Amino acid sequence: MTAEIAVMNQEAVALAADSAVTGRAKIFTSANKIFALSKYHPVALMVFDNAQFLSVPWDTIVKQYRRQLGDKSFPTLQEHAEDFLDFFERSPTLFPPEAESQAAGALAYSIFETILTEALEWIEDRIGAGEEPTQQDVTKDIEVFIEQHRNDWKRAKRRSGLPKNYRETVTKRYRKQVDAAIRAVFERVGLSSKALKQLRGFLAEVAVKDRQFEEASTHSGIVIAGFGSKDVFPRLRRYHFEGILAKHLKVTEDIPISVGIRPAERAYIVPFAQREQVETFMEGIDPDLRNYLHGWWHQKLDGLVEEVADELKLPKQKRTKLVEAFEERCGEIVHREFEEDLIEYAHQNNVRPVINIVGMLPKDVLAEMAESLVNLTSFKRRVTPQAETVGGPIDVAVISRGDGFIWIKRKHYFEPALNPHFLAHYYPERHGKSEGKKKDR
Repeated sequence: MTAEIAVMNQEAVALAADSAVTGRAKIFTSANKIFALSKYHPVALMVFDNAQFLSVPWDTIVKQYRRQLGDKSFPTLQEHAEDFLDFFERSPTLFPPEAESQAAGALAYSIFETILTEALEWIEDRIGAGEEPTQQDVTKDIEVFIEQHRNDWKRAKRRSGLPKNYRETVTKRYRKQVDAAIRAVFERVGLSSKALKQLRGFLAEVAVKDRQFEEASTHSGIVIAGFGSKDVFPRLRRYHFEGILAKHLKVTEDIPISVGIRPAERAYIVPFAQREQVETFMEGIDPDLRNYLHGWWHQKLDGLVEEVADELKLPKQKRTKLVEAFEERCGEIVHREFEEDLIEYAHQNNVRPVINIVGMLPKDVLAEMAESLVNLTSFKRRVTPQAETVGGPIDVAVISRGDGFIWIKRKHYFEPALNPHFLAHYYPERHGKSEGKKKDR
C-alpha cells in the first residue's frame, strides 16, 4: 500500500508520495512513485498500488516511454494521457506474451477468489444464525454468487475500440490459465457444468467491460497531472491498470479533475490509496468512526421502538406491527437524513474553508501541504498496531505551466554529488547543444 496526494489550484499541482512498497512479506522504503512523464513539458505521473505492471517496474516503463516521446508535446493533458495509454499496445517487446499470460491467470484467480470469499462469508453467517447447511447447500450458495457476479459484469458497459471477436479471442487464448485458476480456487466445491461454463467465460467478460475489478492482484493505479500546451489550468486524470489481454490494455478511468474559474473548481485535494487520514483531516471525522455511528444510531433507534412497545405493554401482534412500521423510517433517518446532514456540516465547516485557502496558496506552500498530508498517514501507521505500509522518505514535486516539473524533495539511491555524469546525461540532446556552444566560444 501507499499514501499519495495531489493538491491543486489554478497556479500549479503538487504531488507527494511516500516510498514504501510491499514485496514477498517485506516492506521496503525506497520506491520511486513520482516521475516526470516528459523531460521537456509540465506533465507528471504518479503510481500507486503495485510498483510493477506485468512484471515490469513502472520506473522502466516511464523511462522507456519518455525515451520514445522525446520533446513531443500535446495540446491537452488528455491527449498526452491517451498517448501514454497507446504506448502499452505499441510496445510488444516491453510486455512479452508470457507476461500477459501470467497476468491473465493472476487476474482470473483474483476474480474467483473474491467470489468464493464472499460466498463463504455468507455461509458462515448462516451457520452463525443456527443453520446447518449441507455440502449440497454450500455448493448451491457458491453457484448463486458466481451467477450474481457474472450478471453484474454482463450489465456493465462494453469498452469501445475492441475488435468484434475480442471476447472469443480472450476466452481461447487464456483457457489454460483460467482452467488452472478454477482448479486452484474451486477444487473441493464440485461445481455444476453450468457454473463451470460461467467461470470459463468470466475473464473475457471482465476484459470487454468498462468496469474496474478493484480486488485484482494485478492492479496498478496511475495519476497523470499537469498541463498540455494549451491548458491554462492544471488537469488530472486517474487510471486503473489490470493487465494486457490479447494485446489490448485493460484500463478504466476515474472521473477527470480540471481546475477552472468557477469557485467550486479553483482547488482540489485528491488522495490516493490509503486515504483515511486525509479524509479525517478534511471532514473532521474518521471514516471508521463515521461507519460505527451509522450502525450505533440504527441499533439505538430500533431499540427505542422496542422500549416504546414495552412501555405501552402491547400484545405480540401489535408490537410486531409497530416495529415493522418504524423499521423503514429508522433506516431512512440513519442512512439518508443523518448522512446528508453530516456531509453538509462537514462540507460547510471543514472541507470548504480548507479548499478556499488552498485556492490561494503559492507553489511552495502547496508542496508543503501535500507533504504534510502524506506524513500524517505515515505517522498514524507508525504509532498504531497496523503494519507500516506507509513510510520512508516523502518525494514532493510541483508542476506549473511557467516553471514546468520541479522537484521539491527527492530521494536518490546514490549521492548526486558523486555522480555528475547522471545530470549531464539526463538531457543528452540539450547537453550536446550546450557543449557545442561552449566550444564555439
